[in-house]
Amino acid sequence: MNPYNIDIDELRDSKEIISEKDLLKLKLVSELLRATNKMSSAEFIEKSKIDKSDLSRMRALDLERFTIDRVLNYIERLGLTTKKSKIKVS
Repeated sequence: MNPYNIDIDELRDSKEIISEKDLLKLKLVSELLRATNKMSSAEFIEKSKIDKSDLSRMRALDLERFTIDRVLNYIERLGLTTKKSKIKVS
């Protein structure tokens, strides 16, 4: 069972997720946790250079202390990639 099976659409309708930035951060973290689900905490900490307490916060989805840039840095350090897309504003 994957403990990080997060329904993003359900969270979007939640009153707790107010901004699009928070939703993006939650999407990034949930995908990061899914991708590293089989990785031990020690391996995650060693590769990402995250503090043990911050990893615990991330796994509990307590994301107030994390910026999108910080999450992207952890993703990069773990050797994972994100798909970038351009948004055109008219």
